[in-house]
Amino acid sequence: MPADALSGLAARFRGRRLLVTGGAGGIGANLIRTLLAAGCAVDAVIRPGSPAWRLADVQGALTRHTADVSDAAQLDQVFTRVQPDVVFHLAVPRGHDALARDEMLRVNVMGAQALMRCTRQHGVSRLVVAGSSLEYAPTATALTEQDPVAPLTWHGATKAAASVLYRQAAAEHGLPVALLRLFHVYGPWESAHRLAPTAIRAALGGHTMPLTDQDIRRDWVYVDDVCEALLLAADKAAPGDIYNIGSGVETSNAELLACVQSVVARPIRLAAQALPPRITDAAHRFADPSLARRQLGWTPRHNLAQGLRRTVAWHALHPEAWSHPADARPEAV
Repeated sequence: MPADALSGLAARFRGRRLLVTGGAGGIGANLIRTLLAAGCAVDAVIRPGSPAWRLADVQGALTRHTADVSDAAQLDQVFTRVQPDVVFHLAVPRGHDALARDEMLRVNVMGAQALMRCTRQHGVSRLVVAGSSLEYAPTATALTEQDPVAPLTWHGATKAAASVLYRQAAAEHGLPVALLRLFHVYGPWESAHRLAPTAIRAALGGHTMPLTDQDIRRDWVYVDDVCEALLLAADKAAPGDIYNIGSGVETSNAELLACVQSVVARPIRLAAQALPPRITDAAHRFADPSLARRQLGWTPRHNLAQGLRRTVAWHALHPEAWSHPADARPEAV
């Protein structure tokens, strides 16, 4: 979405009490800036001990609350202070390996329970939750919202468990929740260890880049388009709605790297197959986003080259982003 159009959409939320969980994460940092630029007042939940470097330049413009979303008492205190009208739930667990399994269960599932309780008790009018494409069973065809939920990864399993709980609460209690199953989000403020930033850094710096299977295919969606989807869902979605948020285009790892090399105009030295494949890696994962187009009026505005061009330009202005590789997160939201 063009910046002025995205700002216009965000401006619809001026005067409403907005709360963003996971405010220190990549998607949260982009959404918060979008809302602040449109003149909205924003409150953000930051996990205790979480590095909030992404918010350093806007910390005077928003209200920060330190709380663990899985701690019902802490979260209730935040809701009591803010009395939010709209909540964007973007919090994700730390880590992306087997050691983080308890964290994923706690944040994704217990966090969902605490958030649902606060949403009902404090009269929130709209809760928008970032789900994951990892909730689906693997398939070589475009995924629809009616496809089986049978995740291969622990992160996908805990996200899927949370989505079942949210939808049950929507059916029984009318919980005003909308679920966006995000595909491979990339763009400014993304964690440095992920594929797109790693490829950009390798191209710019001439480093050798280790890679797993070059034929693995994913659906890459630019973060500004994701912010648009979050705002449209807050404006239009009905309780219990689920939407796939992806480009609808399947791109292999090799094609992504070729696109990065074209945008940067420098080659990437590869150590192919240097990273062993994981048993949970699916060969294909891409969205059918037609339901979001029909019901929300959402369609991605950036193709891969356009999004990468903007991402490369952002990295040129934010070299500090390379020095924060430790805030690792699951392979997809």
